[in-house]
Amino acid sequence: MTELLKKASEFFIYVCGFLLFASVFLISTEVVLRKFFLISFGGTDEISGYILGICTSWSLAYVLFSKMHIRIDILYTKVSKKIQHLLDVIAMLFTLMFVSLLTYSASNVFYTSIIRNSTANTPLGTPLWIPQSIWFLGFVFFLIVLLMLLFLSIKSLIQNRDNGYSNVNKDEICI
Repeated sequence: MTELLKKASEFFIYVCGFLLFASVFLISTEVVLRKFFLISFGGTDEISGYILGICTSWSLAYVLFSKMHIRIDILYTKVSKKIQHLLDVIAMLFTLMFVSLLTYSASNVFYTSIIRNSTANTPLGTPLWIPQSIWFLGFVFFLIVLLMLLFLSIKSLIQNRDNGYSNVNKDEICI
């Protein structure tokens, strides 16, 4: 299951990269058209804002798998593997608390947009539930990955195995 989630996070990171490049192309085209031809698409900033929010939420799981979240390694590298596993579990528990609140808040924003039939106050008038649903699902995916890795880290800590979440190997579970 972990390998499937890791592959899915890699897939989503490529989709996010494509979306970011498309956003840059759209913005660049808009700037050139405005400068030389006085033509504007309208809504380019809105679309790029949606893309940024969506890419942020969907990239968090990949960042967790790739061990790129902010950590302080000065103490971490000087302690035993068992203590490293314990520190990983503690860090993931705090991350889980934060991400749970974040996902709950995102669900409230998404739900409110559906109930109120909210649209963007822009020329596009985008129904807000569309970008917010994709954004919210990114947080849900991250929460699922976090729960799975937390479970495996606790299991590794209890069994006192040396292949837990703290190893640096790319094929291992790591933070």
